Amino acid sequence: MPKYEVRADTANCTGCLRCQLACSDLYTKAFNPAAARIRVDVNGVNCTISFTEECTQCGTCADHCFYDALHKKPRENNT
Repeated sequence: MPKYEVRADTANCTGCLRCQLACSDLYTKAFNPAAARIRVDVNGVNCTISFTEECTQCGTCADHCFYDALHKKPRENNT
């Protein structure tokens, strides 16, 4: 079971891709946004945030978000 529940607030997303870089570094040991388990699609000033099926909800993306676009909350009954 995932340790956290990660939620996105796309209104705060700037498209900086820090979350994707942190995720890809954690899981592939390389800064490669295409290899991340989180996706940020930037369309002008609008951003869309989604998670792949491989996402484990570890919260690393939220830890590296400077703009409050990602939040992590501990899951209840987490053992």
